Amino acid sequence: MITLQNIISPRGILEQKMSFSGKKFRRVRCENVEELVKAANINEHISRILQCSAPTFCFTKLDDETFQFTLQTEEIQYTKNFRLGEELEMERRDGCKVKITYTMEGDNVLKQMIKQPDGKVAYFRREFGDTETKMIITTEGTNIQAFIYYEVVE
Repeated sequence: MITLQNIISPRGILEQKMSFSGKKFRRVRCENVEELVKAANINEHISRILQCSAPTFCFTKLDDETFQFTLQTEEIQYTKNFRLGEELEMERRDGCKVKITYTMEGDNVLKQMIKQPDGKVAYFRREFGDTETKMIITTEGTNIQAFIYYEVVE
């Protein structure tokens, strides 16, 4: 469950801050990824990223509707700002362009819908706790879920 930190703003107004904002997470284990990859006929490059890669990621809240997403691997650091509910185009690590929409569910669930160039849609649901995150991945056309678990690294 997410913890909200109370903060007094310069104007003296009590505000709430999401506890996951600004924290870096790294994958510690996964379940069912191989099964989902096979059932959804996911390309080999994306399959390797989901199963083998362990980048760190961070979501930082910039204002009520805007976040900054940072993904860091051994080779690159990628940063992109996005507004909740607005579709944006992003380039995957394999160079392919996808359309992504982020939404929040409550204060501790960040949902991501990714439209692939071939028309397939994937859904990523990140459930944030104080020191861990569970990401649930589903794709249209299958009833299989994959789970990736992350822990705070900083």
